[in-house]
Amino acid sequence: MLTSKVLTEIYTPVYDLMLLQTFAEYDQVHGKIFTVVDDKTSEYKVDGVSGFGEWEDATEAEDGQYEDPVLGYAKTYTPDKKRKRFSVSFEAVDRDEYAILSKEKEAKAIGRGARARVERDTASVLYNGFGTTTGPDGVYLFSASHPKNRQETGTLYDNLLSGAFSHDNLEAAEIEISNNLKDPKGIPIPTTKNPVLAYPPALRGVVARVLSDRANERPGTANRDINRFAGMYDPVEWRFLAADMGGSATAWYVIFKELETLRLVWQVRPQFRSWIDEAKELYNFSGRMIYDEGYDDHRGLFGSTGL
Repeated sequence: MLTSKVLTEIYTPVYDLMLLQTFAEYDQVHGKIFTVVDDKTSEYKVDGVSGFGEWEDATEAEDGQYEDPVLGYAKTYTPDKKRKRFSVSFEAVDRDEYAILSKEKEAKAIGRGARARVERDTASVLYNGFGTTTGPDGVYLFSASHPKNRQETGTLYDNLLSGAFSHDNLEAAEIEISNNLKDPKGIPIPTTKNPVLAYPPALRGVVARVLSDRANERPGTANRDINRFAGMYDPVEWRFLAADMGGSATAWYVIFKELETLRLVWQVRPQFRSWIDEAKELYNFSGRMIYDEGYDDHRGLFGSTGL
């Protein structure tokens, strides 16, 4: 018969495998929207710099046209630890040498719980952006009051979209995006033609009718107008944006992921360990991970409450 200690040593790698498998058993949506970084430092800092404005006219044989960059708004990510544990008593193992392995469900549940926590935390960056958490520039993520830069605070950028998701409101949103997607010096930022459109499951039907690459006609019209949005966006449905998960049934978001302003910083990805507590006569198993999530800059991020 195997000793309890040997059983623990055997089954710990099994639990580790179970945790990691269940953590990754479903595609996690945050990876489609967030830039994921692995960094072992205690703090991960992003320092924005304004860049330079347009080139100026110059006169032959004359000096000039020097420009000092304006410091941007710094963002510091400070990863913190998330953890879940369970125990198996000595007596349980004494009665059944496979008692530790019989805790398979608990090990799998830890992996699923880890995945849910990461998804919930990253999704909350978006739905809390309407009035819960301010960003590096001192205003909410989705706001009409983002200062152009530290020195030109009188010029404001607007990334708060209006209205419920629809063909017409998306058309209005594109005009607003075009007018406000600029760098800190006011130069338009070039982007891809297929930004992400993130939405909760409650908007599945209307998003499909507007964005489907098979929807050649504009929905809701009798004149068979062309649907120019067909296939132009990358629709991403995210369960963790839903109202019952803390989000909203109506909010929708346009995200230019290539600008890398949404960020998930991993210090320690999910891992599993075990130890024996002789005093309490328990075999202890623990899952842990360390990360932080947030955004560096509002640029490239646009959102509507849908109301």
